[in-house]
Amino acid sequence: MPLISIACGTGRLPQASVLQALADIWRERGIVSVWGPAYAPEADACILHIDRTRLEPTDVPPPPRGLRAINGSILDISKRLFSVLEVYPGSDWSGQVIVKTNLNHFGLPELRGNHPAQRALDRLRMRIADISWHIARTLPDRTYPVLPSIRHVPRWVWDNPRYIVEKFMPEKDGDLYCLRGWMFLGPVSYGWRLFSTDPLVKTGTMVRYEFITEVPGELVELRNRTKSDFGKFDYVMHDGKPIVLDLNKTPAYSGDPASPRLHKLAEGIEGFLP
Repeated sequence: MPLISIACGTGRLPQASVLQALADIWRERGIVSVWGPAYAPEADACILHIDRTRLEPTDVPPPPRGLRAINGSILDISKRLFSVLEVYPGSDWSGQVIVKTNLNHFGLPELRGNHPAQRALDRLRMRIADISWHIARTLPDRTYPVLPSIRHVPRWVWDNPRYIVEKFMPEKDGDLYCLRGWMFLGPVSYGWRLFSTDPLVKTGTMVRYEFITEVPGELVELRNRTKSDFGKFDYVMHDGKPIVLDLNKTPAYSGDPASPRLHKLAEGIEGFLP
């Protein structure tokens, strides 16, 4: 019976994580998964699944002899490493801009690791930011502000490396905003496009969706360059070219954890097993 060992830094996987859904599917197929801070010595395959944007080499446990950990080479997925939309105070861009955290998923995984007193202060600032993020000097909870132009970006945003300012270049379909995603594990993958009336497209704001089969070659090149074995890329299309907005090596799912697409994605582990 094959054994997959998942190093997640904690004693469990988040219930809404794609990897948890895959582990449940693997169990039905006779493949056992275990998780914890280190890899099991008897593992047949290993997966690095620590939900932080940046990892130090010392954060990464060594896999058993002769094994290469899935995603074991991805130590940094911060937006500045791949963004082609970043702008600065003197950039020649007159359109709308969007203010984001450089860290993945609003920087929330890193905030959870702060001292309890700091977390309490962070929560207070976020509540204030929901009223005025300019006064709070932090972004509102789980959202990225869209501003009319570069000159509307507060000075403290430019001064704080935690934030990144990008051109706001949404994909549109009529009056709807679109966001595309590509999920992959080994050679198996699937894609989708979400439609929303909200410029910040996500599953919570979408009005409909569709699945797509074509994968832009630029995404495959980025995946190879970042050595991504498993994860999700968010992107939009402009003039036939993809613009990647986010890389995620610990993706979550929304919907049915036993969907046919996740069942198909689960087959991607076979190439990593002996």
